[in-house]
Formats: sequence, structure tokens, C-alpha cells
Amino acid sequence: MKRVNLRWLYAALPLAGAVEMVAAIGFGHAAPGPDDYERLVPELASVYREGDLVVVTPRWAEPHVRHAAGDPFFPLRAIARSDDASFPRVVEISLRGARSDAFEGYREVDHREVGNLELFVLENPAPERVVFDFVEALEPGWASAGGTDPPTTCPWNPRAEIMTGGLGGHPGFPRARFVCPDSPYLNVSATVIADQSFLPRRCIWAHPTKRGARVVRYSGVPLGDRIEGHGGMYWMIERERKGAPVTLEVRVDGETVGSVVHEDGDGWKPFSFPLEERAGRPSATVEFFVSSPDYRDRHFCFQADTR
Repeated sequence: MKRVNLRWLYAALPLAGAVEMVAAIGFGHAAPGPDDYERLVPELASVYREGDLVVVTPRWAEPHVRHAAGDPFFPLRAIARSDDASFPRVVEISLRGARSDAFEGYREVDHREVGNLELFVLENPAPERVVFDFVEALEPGWASAGGTDPPTTCPWNPRAEIMTGGLGGHPGFPRARFVCPDSPYLNVSATVIADQSFLPRRCIWAHPTKRGARVVRYSGVPLGDRIEGHGGMYWMIERERKGAPVTLEVRVDGETVGSVVHEDGDGWKPFSFPLEERAGRPSATVEFFVSSPDYRDRHFCFQADTR
């Protein structure tokens, strides 16, 4: 019987140890699995306050956290937000140490580790106070809609047929919306579009009309120092850069405070109009006029508030 050469066995031991160490490091830094996300939920629930913004870094991991945690931590207004400035607190969930540059300067008030996930509670040093959100207030009592040429009114229908446009088509139209006589497609409603980075943006669908302008009017609006927001179209519509420009004009008590022109390729374009002597009025009429020299395929959607 041959004798086993133990020298080769002894020589292999360090290699086996190195392989084990590499494997341990690799498993320790592996992407979290479903159980890791489930274990995160009680920790998230213990620090979360209503009104907090919950973000996941890197963003591709957000659907995993949303699946485990559910909608209460991810309301639509937060998922499809236009900016972070109005949120007083942020709960950042980090995968393998990844952090967002968007919250540099925020004060860390809590930090927890859950396996390969970390949870940071951050305070905004200067949150902006939203006085009035036009998207949230798109309903009778605050808002009305119509057109200028010919003069038309778009009645509110709380039980309209839900409509979706499919790939490359219009966004989903909710059941409750302003239904305009021009076409079911040319309604006024709160919806969500995908911007140039395919991020969701909640906004007011206000497709321009063939002639004149689509008008969205609000009454009794308390004003801040400015009206600001964003405008844009579903990126698959404007990325060809062949469509006509769209103009959004904002009037307060009948006077124009600003306008912005959206060209194809601008993406989710910001605007900000100072209110000057109108700032701080307890009640005002605010109107948004949307027009284009060629209304075809102008899937314009805007978000606005006063701060």
C-alpha cells in the first residue's frame, strides 16, 4: 500500500484557509436576500414618522425594500416627488455602505445595522415649508379646468373610465378627473410620468388644446413667497426632439407672474416665479395656461406648489 505524502496535504492547508477567508468576505458583502429585507422592517417602523422621506441607496434596491415594507413607508407623493427640500427628515437605507450625495449636510440622529443593510435617520437643516400643493389640491372645491378657444369647461367626474396608454402612450388617467369636451384623452388629472432618467414624477396632466390654451384654475389659494415646480413629458415622447414647444404661463389674480417654455429634450424642467408684492396673500386665484403651436403628441404634465 502506498504511503500518503503528507507534505502536499500540509502545503494545501494555507490555500484552503485563504479560500475560506475569501468566501467569508464574499458572503459577508453579498447582496441582501429576502430575509434581510424582512428583518429591516421592524427597525424601519421604530424610527419612521409620518411625513418622513424613505430612500434606498443604491436606488435599484428600492423595490426590494418596498416589497418587504409596504406602501405606508412609501406614499406616492414621496416616491414620485420632484425634490427633497420639503421633507424635514430622511430615513436612508444603505446597501453595503452606499450613501446618497443628496443629503450631505443633513444631521445624523440615528444609525442602525441590520445584517448587510444600514439605516440612517437624517434631519434636514432647513426644510422648505410648502404652503399649498397644486397637485394634491386638484379636485372640486379648489380647482376647475377648461379651455380658452373656444371657451369650454371641463366638468369633474369622480367615476370616469380608467385609461392607460400602454408602452409609448399616455400615462394612466385616474377615475376621478376633469373630463373635457375635446376628447377623453385631453382631460386634466393627477398622474405619474417617467422623466429623462425614468424616475416617476407626480404631476397634473394638461395636454394643450388645438387652439388657445388649456387652463387649470385654483381659487382661495394661500400664497408663499414664490410659485415653483417642474414641467415635462414622458421621456419616450420627447426624446425624439421633433415636437413643438409647450408654454406654461402662471397668473395670480389675473396678472402673469412668469412663464416657461418646454422644448423636447429639456426633461423634467424646473421653474420658479417670485410673487413679490403678492407674497403671503391669504387667498388668491392662481391659473396655469398650457399652450403649443402644434398640440399633437404634446403630453405635457406639470407639478407646482407655493412655498
